[in-house]
Amino acid sequence: MTKIRSLRFAGSFFPADPDALAAAVDQGLAACPPLTGALPRAVISAHAGYAYSGRFTGMALAAMPVRPELVVVLSPSHRHAFAGVAYPSDAAFDTGLGLLPINRERLERLAAEGLAHEDDAAHDSEHGIETQLPFLARRFPGVPIAPLVIGAVATETVAVILDALAGPGVLVVLSSDLSHFLTDPEARTKDASTAALIERGEAGGLTGAHACGARAVAGWLTAEAGQASRALRLGMGNSGAVSGDLSRVVGYGAWAFYGLDDDILAAPYRATLLRSARQALEIRLRSGKPPAIAAASFAPALQGLGASFVTLTQAGRLRGCIGSLLAHRPLMEDVIENAQKAGLSDPRFAPVTAADLPGLQIKIAVLTRAAPLTFGSEAEALAAITPGRDGLIFSSRGQRGTFLPMVWDALPDPGEFLRALKRKAGFAPDYWAEDVQISRYRAESFREEKGAF
Repeated sequence: MTKIRSLRFAGSFFPADPDALAAAVDQGLAACPPLTGALPRAVISAHAGYAYSGRFTGMALAAMPVRPELVVVLSPSHRHAFAGVAYPSDAAFDTGLGLLPINRERLERLAAEGLAHEDDAAHDSEHGIETQLPFLARRFPGVPIAPLVIGAVATETVAVILDALAGPGVLVVLSSDLSHFLTDPEARTKDASTAALIERGEAGGLTGAHACGARAVAGWLTAEAGQASRALRLGMGNSGAVSGDLSRVVGYGAWAFYGLDDDILAAPYRATLLRSARQALEIRLRSGKPPAIAAASFAPALQGLGASFVTLTQAGRLRGCIGSLLAHRPLMEDVIENAQKAGLSDPRFAPVTAADLPGLQIKIAVLTRAAPLTFGSEAEALAAITPGRDGLIFSSRGQRGTFLPMVWDALPDPGEFLRALKRKAGFAPDYWAEDVQISRYRAESFREEKGAF
């Protein structure tokens, strides 16, 4: 007999009436910010009552623009203590908005490998799973799911599970809220630190104090699939905005994780960064002081941590280029600071003047996290490089230099590229030493259009 699991939290966390449920889900889905159409590999999705966090759940699940072949939903266990990772014995969930079949083949394959086991008790009272399902049923009717509740288990095991399930056509949903029961100011500070860990990919720093789903999120950041992704902040907030009680709030957030080669900054965000870079330079030249930055006025995607390079060209020739290799501040702040430095502090060029501004074109490159290359010789290093796509950092003896991916346009030969990079780092073109380190990154690049400056 086919077992269909109904949702235990209908009528509490979300409406039991199908029409009211559909309306609540649609309201959440409509909160999704502008996106590029790139396909996320994973999302972090909130799981409180829809009145409080439905907009953040909607942001996360609306980020996937096409129907996936499989949705993997990972939730912490809130009420049932057990060891390992558990899936239910059921064949499907009845969401109130349609059935979602469970892909038992994929789950039983995990069980055969000793990575998960069947345990209905883990799912009997787990809102972390159930809150995601009406959104999935509304967004992707009938999509197969693989629901997993995480008990006491090592982060590394979660990472192995995610690498076994992730891939083309699969969306991973990491069900989690953020801080719990702090005052509003405390929660904002704590959640900002959590966001920084997520956006820098620092799995080791995440604990249950940061997010109840810390083990799921850390598992993704540890997995090979997660290491090959970058995060885009979609939104953050807390329950105080709805309840009005700022003395004891729960934090929520939504993130989408994309491939390293994906363009993830929608056109309005690119335009904002380019406009802000130019305005910052204009203000600095006019007043002699750096501009004040109203961080909260920028979209969440631009408040997320990011590393950028700002390049200025004049009549097609380089006029200044300064940037950050590590994400250590909000992306919009990084771009605004680097725009000023590119114009005024690049030691290779005289500072730009107000008279130069109309003829300057601004280019921005937003970098992914750098990852070290593994090699035993210069020949092996050259073989590991992907021409046209890799930005490189060459380091040795306390010196380093970097070339953005756009430099491949001028230096398409890998050997020539590396020799020129060594010169930039302060070494001879044929230099090599045992302590040489080379890291690579990717960059999403965009520039002002002619006539826009």
